[in-house]
Amino acid sequence: MKAKTFLLAIVAVLAWPASAATQLNDDTITIKVDKTSQLLVEQWIENYKNVNPHVLIKLVSGKNADADLTLVNTPQANGNVTYVGRYALLPVTSDNNPFLKDILHKEWKSKDLKSLFFTADDLDDEYEEQVEGRHNKLNDKLTVYSGSGKASHTNTFASYFGHTIDELRGNRIVGDDLHLLSALKEDKTSVTFNALSNLYDLRSRSLKTNLVLLPLALKKAQEEVLLSGNLDALLNIIENENVNLIPVQTFGFIYHTFDADIEQFLRWVVSTGQQYNHQQGFLRLSQDEVESQLQLLANN
Repeated sequence: MKAKTFLLAIVAVLAWPASAATQLNDDTITIKVDKTSQLLVEQWIENYKNVNPHVLIKLVSGKNADADLTLVNTPQANGNVTYVGRYALLPVTSDNNPFLKDILHKEWKSKDLKSLFFTADDLDDEYEEQVEGRHNKLNDKLTVYSGSGKASHTNTFASYFGHTIDELRGNRIVGDDLHLLSALKEDKTSVTFNALSNLYDLRSRSLKTNLVLLPLALKKAQEEVLLSGNLDALLNIIENENVNLIPVQTFGFIYHTFDADIEQFLRWVVSTGQQYNHQQGFLRLSQDEVESQLQLLANN
């Protein structure tokens, strides 16, 4: 009897790891994310392990890959979205642009940016006469590049200036918006726009080498921060002030499944996880947004 009991105990011990592995698999959360936001999500995942080490969170890729959560740039407002941060967009060119002196010679107002990046159908007659002169001469020399597809921020940029993506001038590049920076290197006359997380070196906190921002017509203090090239100063001023000409968009997770593990992870990202947004070039949610998202999660 003693030998039989001992044998059963050994079998039970040997069987435990397989059972535990099955349980861990049940606690796995899968996430799809684009390259622009990947570093932020990875940092959330890494730090969430300290809070809940029993939940495995992994990124999945591929157009047809199934995921519990998908991070999207412009989520539709519905019951299956949790907003987790904001991003800002800036117009940019390269320091190799042969027309850089002319670009930097002016302060770019809203109508200037519309005339450069979009068809000018909505501009008033007086301004159209102006752009037919010295302004439009510069625009004709520059080549606009914009993104295309779900991973791009193009729709946010167009909507901010009252246009659609179909009204953008120039060339469209399919895929992640990081490809737009490659266009700046290959085409010296190019101008584009991109998210702060792509434009700035996240280690030095400075604008990436060879990039030059278009000087926007902002308030004096805001303009000084923009031209300083310091990412943290720029994030702080956009969060705390109304800064015109800089499109800002809230982004979030669309959840395809929802359970206690997913809810706990999303609640952590919305609250504690906000402290990592700046490190990766993103804006934090406002306190009102945090409270709103937590309340929506509690009501699920």
